[in-house]
Amino acid sequence: MIVLAKIALIVFALLFLIRLKWELGLVLFLDTLLAAVLFRMGPGAFSRNVFQALTATETLELIGIVILVLYLGNFLQREGHFRTMVDALKNLVHDPRLILAIPSAFIGLLPMVAGAMMGAPIVEEAGRKWDLTPAWKTFFNYWFRHIWEYSWPLYINLILAAAICRVPIKRICLYQFPFTIVAVGAGIFVLFRHVPFLPKDSDEPRTLKDIFQVFFSIWPILLTIVLIFIFKLGMLLSLGIASVLTQVFARLDLRTRIKVIAGGFSFRIALLTAAVMVFKRILEASGALDSVARAVPAHGFFSYALLFAAPFLVGFLTGVNQAFVAIAFPLLVPMIGMEKPDMFLLAFAYVSGFVGILLSPAHLCLVLTADYFKAELKDVYRILSLPVAVVFLSALGALIISRLLM
Repeated sequence: MIVLAKIALIVFALLFLIRLKWELGLVLFLDTLLAAVLFRMGPGAFSRNVFQALTATETLELIGIVILVLYLGNFLQREGHFRTMVDALKNLVHDPRLILAIPSAFIGLLPMVAGAMMGAPIVEEAGRKWDLTPAWKTFFNYWFRHIWEYSWPLYINLILAAAICRVPIKRICLYQFPFTIVAVGAGIFVLFRHVPFLPKDSDEPRTLKDIFQVFFSIWPILLTIVLIFIFKLGMLLSLGIASVLTQVFARLDLRTRIKVIAGGFSFRIALLTAAVMVFKRILEASGALDSVARAVPAHGFFSYALLFAAPFLVGFLTGVNQAFVAIAFPLLVPMIGMEKPDMFLLAFAYVSGFVGILLSPAHLCLVLTADYFKAELKDVYRILSLPVAVVFLSALGALIISRLLM
């Protein structure tokens, strides 16, 4: 109970300071200090782990990825590519509201840290038709970016879950695909309920030219996908190649090129990214995450509570997709099973962890997208709570029905 009280204090402090509209990077740093104090990490160990987190290859690559994603988004927006894409989609789709969902969902097929930032400028452009608030634009971009993570086999968290439970990843994807359908349905319901239908701007027929324009308008993103999935290059290298080629093919003068590059860089977001990685490192090194996973007895009713609490809290505290699987699932294997696991227990634990990710104020996609649109997180949470609850309750319902049929 003491461990849970400490975790509750860390979560409360995080949410309270965010509500006071403190800078999120500062909030994460203060909460990192609090976690170190509560879990008795000495000054020497704290300083060492902060340094290791800041200089880790993972952190430096992540900052590089975020910077290049921001650059590509800025380049495509400045050059009018996103406007071209939105105009083409207006001819291709019957209901213009779907333009708020399709690009983000498409980009979501690319497993990328902070990948929601790629879709943000597209949603910004498409949202002008309805004059949407920052919170709603944040939600549409954020939600549809993450509909695939329950069942798309290229996501690392699914690969890890398959490896830990020693089950073919195709089987996990098959069992969890219904949650992708639920996520799509919940998102579309919220979209259609809030955003009024407006007739298409024109009745021009659909043409191959429109399809070509959609793909050409986001060619750097498509190139990144090809380099990663076909040529098996790393994320950072693929983004780097795409970014360099935008400068090679762009017909811009030197002054404009400098503006495009400078406009895509945000020192504040780079610091925020580093703060998230330090926060994650201290939670791991202090033993806080292991304590969370072991805080609930693994027997009887409490075993089901642990299936929810361990992945959810790890996901919520870290905001890192792989963390809730890598940290919580090894402790849940005795309950879930190995080689022939109970797929309903596995799916419930996975969805519980991913719900924690979706709600985490440390999740880079959420905080960076909210920052891009200048949205208040509390306003985004008001919108996000319903579809998140629908996905979680669908997993809980599937688990309950499976127990009744056993």
